[in-house]
Amino acid sequence: MKYMVMTTKHHEGFLLWDSRMTDYNAARRSPGRDLVREYVEAAREFGLRVGFYYSLMDWHHPDGTICATDEAARRRFLDFTQGCVRELMSNYGKIDVLWYDVSWPLTSPHAWESYKMNAMVRRLQPHIIINNRSQLAEDLGTPEEHIKPEGPGRDWEACMTFNGSWGWQPAPPEDWHSVRSVLNMLRTCTAGGGNLLLNIGPKPDGSVPTEATERLTAVGRWLKEHGDIIYGRADRVVSMANIPIGSWTRKGKTFHFWCTRWPGDTIPIGGLSGKLASARLHGSRRNLPFQQVGNRLFIRGLPKACPDKIAHVAVLDLKFRTMPSQNLSLGGGKGAISPIEKFATRWHSPHVMKWQLSRLFPKGKDVSSARPVKLSAKLGWHKVSVVSPPEGFVNIHDEMGDADGIVYFADRFRVPKAGAWTIHLGHDGGAKMFVDGRAVLLNPKRVNPCLPGRSKATVRLSRGMHEIAVALDTDHGWGWGIFLCFEVPKDQRPRAGKPVFPILAE
Repeated sequence: MKYMVMTTKHHEGFLLWDSRMTDYNAARRSPGRDLVREYVEAAREFGLRVGFYYSLMDWHHPDGTICATDEAARRRFLDFTQGCVRELMSNYGKIDVLWYDVSWPLTSPHAWESYKMNAMVRRLQPHIIINNRSQLAEDLGTPEEHIKPEGPGRDWEACMTFNGSWGWQPAPPEDWHSVRSVLNMLRTCTAGGGNLLLNIGPKPDGSVPTEATERLTAVGRWLKEHGDIIYGRADRVVSMANIPIGSWTRKGKTFHFWCTRWPGDTIPIGGLSGKLASARLHGSRRNLPFQQVGNRLFIRGLPKACPDKIAHVAVLDLKFRTMPSQNLSLGGGKGAISPIEKFATRWHSPHVMKWQLSRLFPKGKDVSSARPVKLSAKLGWHKVSVVSPPEGFVNIHDEMGDADGIVYFADRFRVPKAGAWTIHLGHDGGAKMFVDGRAVLLNPKRVNPCLPGRSKATVRLSRGMHEIAVALDTDHGWGWGIFLCFEVPKDQRPRAGKPVFPILAE
């Protein structure tokens, strides 16, 4: 870690510092201490930059709700809010990050007086970084519980939970991100030119949960060997693809290939243009022999077993003479259109980009035995998002490795009007799909390539909310993930205007 962000006030309104704005704070109630000051001193002791989270929304303040409809209440609430922020910016020395959250119930930066408030912050802390949640863009974007880069030239930071909860709650070990999963988040952020802010919800006694300590200690050991490819300025990775054995980050003309599934003494990388100058294992001075045949690169002379014993994530440094690109679309050739792009028409919805993912279950003979599930059941659900191409594909194996079993993708979706929709499912392990607990599709066989349209079902749905679940057979690492999109059947297509599709509930 290079910086920390502390929740100085969350939505419930309790201040963790000694404040003159309200006695509802940690110094005047139990525990009788200024916890913000203790945090700042500890962060500085270990060389960490200091950040403050502050929730604009307040459930405790008497004007926290009525300020949206009562001007006198709005004035009182803004005086309180600005006073709290002023104390945080004045009482603890240099502060590096101000991390606002949830600007409810006021609906504009003018109503919040965000321009005035942030100008005050910058007068008090000239070098501070301010996030984008006071309804102003400010310095950085903050995608939450998914990793998606901001536009070119825009700084960003993905804020992610460790186990699906921002605060502490009892959770089984399988609900926590694994060491490999945390490293994959770091890689994805680095490849997009962003930072990772990984949340730890302390236990009621203030201690860090054992599951977090164990995983972060291992991540720290890995970063001691490979941190130079993470820290500092990294270039965005464009025109490169994630492949089954690994993914990319980049600094200048050096592309770092993160091999997450070690294939043995030769690493093959396909669809690659660009002339390679040298290849090394990260941290080694020995150049590896390699061969380029057409658009295929073979890196040889590697150990048979993965050299990284911490997380089985080894990194190769590939220096190119000419800037590379990677095209894995079928047919190839300059300007080739991938099968996924060919599939898209105005009658097909965008691919589903967010899912809830369950824990892994042991399977019987195949996915045919999978039973319907509900999101209300405690199945270790956590959010997963599409963070890289191809569009709409969710890869689960960076979280689960090559385990054999059945995993469920699920979410709720809203249907705008009663009718029939064809649901197209792309999958490469056997799959079984349920809508509202009813099985509507079963294809127990591996299907490659994993394209929408290889399996489909037409389902008649009433207007309103529904649940969809897809059971995927991970099949010892052959079942990588799924695509899913909706199609308006021909007899449902409007004569004019754009079709309206079912949408996943947020």
